[in-house]
Amino acid sequence: MKTITIDFVRHGQTIFNTMDKLQGWADSPLTADGIATADQVGQLLQDTKYQSYHSSDLKRAIDTAKHIIQPNHFLQEEPEQHEDFREVFFGSYEGLDYHQAWIAVGKDQQLGCKTQAEIIQKYSFDVARNAMHAADPRHLSEDGTTFSSRVDRGIQELLTEAHDGDRLLVVTHGTLIRSLVLRYGPDFDALGNYPANGGITTLVAQGTDAGFTGKVTAYNRVN
Repeated sequence: MKTITIDFVRHGQTIFNTMDKLQGWADSPLTADGIATADQVGQLLQDTKYQSYHSSDLKRAIDTAKHIIQPNHFLQEEPEQHEDFREVFFGSYEGLDYHQAWIAVGKDQQLGCKTQAEIIQKYSFDVARNAMHAADPRHLSEDGTTFSSRVDRGIQELLTEAHDGDRLLVVTHGTLIRSLVLRYGPDFDALGNYPANGGITTLVAQGTDAGFTGKVTAYNRVN
């Protein structure tokens, strides 16, 4: 049995964030505020000893991780990149207005909801993912099982490669972090309090090469 601690950090603010556009596998650059946030997180974590540094393979996460790593003279100059820690794929809704997209999904699937948070609260996170997949005219959007399975695969890979007691940093995305909190941190409010740009969420994973259990011990820390 092995235990590791993973600090998940949401990337800094991007251009799409300022426009309320859905941004999953689509990417847009960090804003000046986003870069400043990444630098602030680096200062906040300067006394935290990590054994390794990771990010999703999307540029906004990679760039954020670099800004966290560089000022602190960490052992790695760049994060190890993981496809499994990408944001959820929104399929045909990528780049569209966030609010209008979820209104359309709720109406198409007759859910009686106008936001993603309402769908999650009334039904579940998986229902929200499945509803978008079903409403997507190309059915490209990730369904709940596909998304959660790849995220768990990424965590399992980290656990398998790490040593017992290691602490790791992973720069990733808002919906992914929210999904972890909904699954492994029920005492935290992941619906009313969306992960902030630069927010730090801590997951303790315990298990073997065959599987793990997780517990979120801190959510959306910004200072």
